[in-house]
Amino acid sequence: MQADGKYSFILLAGRHIDENANNLMRNPEWNRGRRACTLAMNPDDAERLGLSDKQIVKVTTEAGTVEIELETTEVTRPGMVIIPHGFGLEYNGETYGVGVNRLTKNTHRDRVAGTPLHRYVRCKVEAVSR
Repeated sequence: MQADGKYSFILLAGRHIDENANNLMRNPEWNRGRRACTLAMNPDDAERLGLSDKQIVKVTTEAGTVEIELETTEVTRPGMVIIPHGFGLEYNGETYGVGVNRLTKNTHRDRVAGTPLHRYVRCKVEAVSR
């Protein structure tokens, strides 16, 4: 994998975890107390960027920007970050998690099938300054 300067990570949009099954998202109470919607990043990448587990970070792609909790984990390869699918749920006027599809550009797609390439989205990750 090669970084392109502006976007130094590859976002895999759609991490599969127990907490993002469709029936678990119908009522946010079912995920209470869980770290259900996080940005998974390799600990070495987080350390290089000066980021820490549970910190809120900003993820930016050509399509948009979201803020999300960082989860450092060895299951993520260096240079790659992962956000689970199935979140961004609006329930009783409040949004739960991040809708990862907001980070995928509709023109970044397979030439033949037209399917969006949501498993390979260049992105930038940085600390949220408040």
